[in-house]
Amino acid sequence: MIGRFSKLGSYRELLNISDFIRAGFGGLLALIGFLWDWGRPEPSAIGTVLLLGSISVNGLPIILEAVRGVLRKEVNVDELVSLAILACLITGEFLSAAVVSFVMVIGALIEEAVSESARKAIRSLIRITPTVATVIQNGKPVSRPIAEVDIGDLLLVKPGERIPVDADIREGRTAVDESSITGEPIPLEKSAGDSVYAGTLNQNGVIKIEARRVGEETTFGKVIRLVSEAEAHKPRSVSLIDRYAQWFTPFILACAAVTWAVTGVPDRAVAVLIVGCPCALILAAPTAIVATIGRAARSGILIKGGQHIEAAGAADVVLFDKTGTLTEGDPRVEAVMTADGVEREYLLRQAACVEQDSTHPLARAVLKAAHYAEITVSAAENLFTEIGRGIKGCVEGCMIEVGNPGMGQGALAMPTPLQNALDGIKEKGATPLVVYRDQEPLGIISVADPVRPLAPKTVADLHRLHIQRTGILSGDHEKSVRLVAEAVGVTDRWAELLPADKLRIIRDLQSRGSRVIFVGDGINDAPALAASDVGIAMGAKGTEVALETADIALMNDDIAKLPFLIRLSRRMVATIKWNIAFGLAFNLVSVLASGSGFLSPIMGAVVHNVGSVIVVISSATIGFAAER
Repeated sequence: MIGRFSKLGSYRELLNISDFIRAGFGGLLALIGFLWDWGRPEPSAIGTVLLLGSISVNGLPIILEAVRGVLRKEVNVDELVSLAILACLITGEFLSAAVVSFVMVIGALIEEAVSESARKAIRSLIRITPTVATVIQNGKPVSRPIAEVDIGDLLLVKPGERIPVDADIREGRTAVDESSITGEPIPLEKSAGDSVYAGTLNQNGVIKIEARRVGEETTFGKVIRLVSEAEAHKPRSVSLIDRYAQWFTPFILACAAVTWAVTGVPDRAVAVLIVGCPCALILAAPTAIVATIGRAARSGILIKGGQHIEAAGAADVVLFDKTGTLTEGDPRVEAVMTADGVEREYLLRQAACVEQDSTHPLARAVLKAAHYAEITVSAAENLFTEIGRGIKGCVEGCMIEVGNPGMGQGALAMPTPLQNALDGIKEKGATPLVVYRDQEPLGIISVADPVRPLAPKTVADLHRLHIQRTGILSGDHEKSVRLVAEAVGVTDRWAELLPADKLRIIRDLQSRGSRVIFVGDGINDAPALAASDVGIAMGAKGTEVALETADIALMNDDIAKLPFLIRLSRRMVATIKWNIAFGLAFNLVSVLASGSGFLSPIMGAVVHNVGSVIVVISSATIGFAAER
């Protein structure tokens, strides 16, 4: 019953399963039964029936599963819970039996139930994968299902279409958004001879491509397969309670039997069973986990299961994707360098006039900078986009060109100060946009994806929490990754990675005994999120695939919550261990007292409930944990 969720592939979405509805109904019966008899000197028939109904709904399946477990020679928490329920029933503690049944079923569902992340991630990937391709056959474009595309076929891809296969460009030039593969938000200019990947977006050019890999062999297809494999091999944390189950259950039974045999007093044996009921022990982990998940939720941290928050505190390596995680994922103008005699506002205005109708991310960055500078932008005439170079148009009788240094007269016409600035921008890993007027350079606009302001402090806080290694796994070029790594203070960095490379690095670290947290936001991060001990997705801007594959989501994209998450995890684990130690000690003392005749069955019932209350209060303190 409770232990069944520990097997891979049996978990389902919490709010969609009938078990959750049934457990809630059983809990409602217990509540009504308790309220019905509130203030009565003796339990009423109606109240007793309601409590027994609750036990039948929640407790009976546990008992039946425990019997099956014994027959299979498997001992887990079901046997402990069954012992507690049966002991309560024997002594007439129907309310206790109902509460134990309800708390354990709900606790198990909350702790273990997780979404079908791999299957949902795959469905999300499939949704953005093209289902048809335009194949050039006998010189004419013909629509054909993806499954019928063969290696060597010549395909036509129009602006705005996703590239259907891994291929080489044979004709045409364009800009390709490869963020679904590399995570890089700035589209790459592509021309004849360059390679393109399935699932990436052709932005503004008509290209003809020759298929190199199709179907499952494409890079995108491999991402889907990697997500499945990584999820299948995800390590599962083992409940601390189950570690004690193998010896605790027979120990209590033996104590009761010895008490009866030595004293000959059945009531003492029953009292031993009552105080030996592991209620405090049973509540040790679920109550702490529920309190932790609730506290994290108030801080915008969505946790899919108790095992994930437990694993977060044990991690010693934290790895980040760069774009959209350590950086904001929103290209911005970081600097404007002008030629002699040119005003900054004039340069921005000329660039914005020709960029205002473009959908290119760099164009949006220029327009945003002009908006913030309160610059009035007018319409340009005769706009023309030069694929792979930039855009140009007529503004107030002058030809304005914005793009790479190949626009205008190219680098040969660049004054030395601007050339030095251009070299500096490239060295920093940013993207330069050169603005020309009638083929004479007016200046350079540097566009970059800024580092999140709290990223350096977050990394420093992680190091103070004794995280041994921090690093960046990115598909971006080395200079850009180095710049961000130096800015935030991570210890390691890896650049120009594909999803399989990220997965390989994580598994290599894990094979050497490291416990890895990976934080990312893109489709390309899905395999790494699934393979890591704890995958954390950026919830606000993160893709659906990343959110479904990750174990934890930062709903406000606030990576500064990571240190708090780790502290919260460690506090939860410490609380669970204290609860278990207290529960064991409390039960041991109570058993000795009952066997010696100091506790009657009724007093034993009171005592063991006191222990449970203490454990619940201990767990509840987690809800007051401070973020700083």
